Amino acid sequence: ATEVIRQAPDPQVEMALAVCARVDWEQYPYLDPDEPDSRVVAQALTARGPSLESRIIVSHDIRPLTLAQQHGLRIFHIGDNWLRPKDKSEAEKRANSLKREIDEIRSRQPKLALSLSTSKDTVSVHRIRDLSSQEREAIQDTIFRLHPMPEQARDLIGAYTLFGQHDHTLSTRYKRWEEKVIPQFVRDYERKLELNFGHVEIVFRIENIGQVPADSLLIHLSIKGGWCNDRYVIASPAGPRSPSVRNLLLSHPHLPDHLFRSVAQRGKHDFVVQQVPARSTEVQISCSDFRHGYDYEYRMICWVDPRAEDFHVEAVVTAANLYGEIKEMVVVEKTIIESSVFDLVDPETLKFHKLPEIVELLSAAQSKDDFSDFEFDGNGWDKK
Repeated sequence: ATEVIRQAPDPQVEMALAVCARVDWEQYPYLDPDEPDSRVVAQALTARGPSLESRIIVSHDIRPLTLAQQHGLRIFHIGDNWLRPKDKSEAEKRANSLKREIDEIRSRQPKLALSLSTSKDTVSVHRIRDLSSQEREAIQDTIFRLHPMPEQARDLIGAYTLFGQHDHTLSTRYKRWEEKVIPQFVRDYERKLELNFGHVEIVFRIENIGQVPADSLLIHLSIKGGWCNDRYVIASPAGPRSPSVRNLLLSHPHLPDHLFRSVAQRGKHDFVVQQVPARSTEVQISCSDFRHGYDYEYRMICWVDPRAEDFHVEAVVTAANLYGEIKEMVVVEKTIIESSVFDLVDPETLKFHKLPEIVELLSAAQSKDDFSDFEFDGNGWDKK
């Protein structure tokens, strides 16, 4: 009996077990009884029922089709779509298993999005030629001429006023400024002037866009070809400011800044800057528990060194439950201007011929009486 496995008309297919007579192999000298392909053809030749003309050998393999055709059987060569899918090798099975494990691990890790943005894609920097010893000495003399030691008021009898109005520390402080501070500044005068050019603001941003909090998050920012700072840096062509007369009645010892810092307890969701950048090339920021749906921004001022090859900032983020690390980088191009000191500064007044952009920002801040975004190079010497 046959079993219909495909209905007509295209085409109807019926299948049944074939009843085959015992094969007389002497009738088929070109068929090998030990070869599977030959046995299939021999059974097709000795099958009972269908006429020889209606029998068709169907195969994907060329070998049995060739044997069948040589013995007068009709043939049909089927395509690859008739074949069963190939079994995967053991190596493929192991690879797929590892991929499933990795996907499972990643499903349990945070999904973080990083970005680094700049206020400028390109900055102009000045590479200033070295001064001669005579030029350096002349600049130092001009600084002293422009900033003589201040005179202190006297009373009618020529003595200093009572109640400590006379600043007895002035001469000592001025002598130190004259003998140590200014010579050291003038020794690096070209490099100090270069600090007024090539500033760029870099903003790092991170957001947890997944559903899993990041544990023990660590952000490492590294700068190549310059440094970063928490404020803009300005170096006056006239050097660090000279000492002024102190009102000793109102003055008080300088206390370390850390005594005034907040002692509030940090929460586990807070971001902590391990060390505030101070013209440094690295910044590390940590957070114990960076929850999903939250974001954080960190702003820093970078200076592009005119003597370095290139400048870029790279961010690398890791976490205890993060597979591997995440990186992001931003590059700032620079235009180098070869200059001399006196291309930029008037030798008589030690003022800029044309104000650098950073000084223009300072002028805008002066109208608001807010200089918190600026650091004046060398002006903290008098507090030491």
